[in-house]
Amino acid sequence: MKSQFPYAKPGREMSFTEARTWVDEHRKSCEKQPNPIYAEGFSKEMLLKILANDDCQGIRVYHGHENGEPRLLLVGMDKKGNDMHRTPQGLKDDMPGDGGGSGIFGDGSRCPDECGNR
Repeated sequence: MKSQFPYAKPGREMSFTEARTWVDEHRKSCEKQPNPIYAEGFSKEMLLKILANDDCQGIRVYHGHENGEPRLLLVGMDKKGNDMHRTPQGLKDDMPGDGGGSGIFGDGSRCPDECGNR
């Protein structure tokens, strides 16, 4: 059943044990992949850029694929739960793929290849 938005506060702080269980479960599902991706890291600068919009109440994380490999995309969300990305409706200065302020962030550093705790 789909929950109505706005939630009181989406998300929660978890215990290390519960989080570790979730991570271990995910890693087990990746065991047969030739190049498993366990996580992606994003800079503080990128997160603050999303949250800088006064109407932004949180960050939504989308799962995607690039060349068959899992990737994460981040986009701000407003108090009604709407994504806050900006689509270029005929604006030549904001075309897809040019980094022109879409409000969508991706291409994080992937783990295990680009992280300290391997």
